[in-house]
Amino acid sequence: MSRRISLEAADFDSQINELVFYGEDTDRTEATEKLKKIMARIIKDDLTKRQREIIVLYYYRQQGISEIAETLGVAPSTVSRTIKRARDNIYRYLKYYFL
Repeated sequence: MSRRISLEAADFDSQINELVFYGEDTDRTEATEKLKKIMARIIKDDLTKRQREIIVLYYYRQQGISEIAETLGVAPSTVSRTIKRARDNIYRYLKYYFL
């Protein structure tokens, strides 16, 4: 299943890359593993139940916004807003770990 990535999501990805891989002396494999562990912890411990549920469906199970909305019985705009808020929270926590 092909999924389009919004410009906002691409910007989020580039912000994380800048944050994590800042400086050329960082071992990318080591930094990537650290990032995965921290992201898993943030998703598990620091997001709301709804944010966690939607992030898992969207990123890990590759479901689209409409699909998630139908599954959860909410409007697609609610799913989009929740993804945006979850990304903002994740980025805020990542800044704490990497700055």
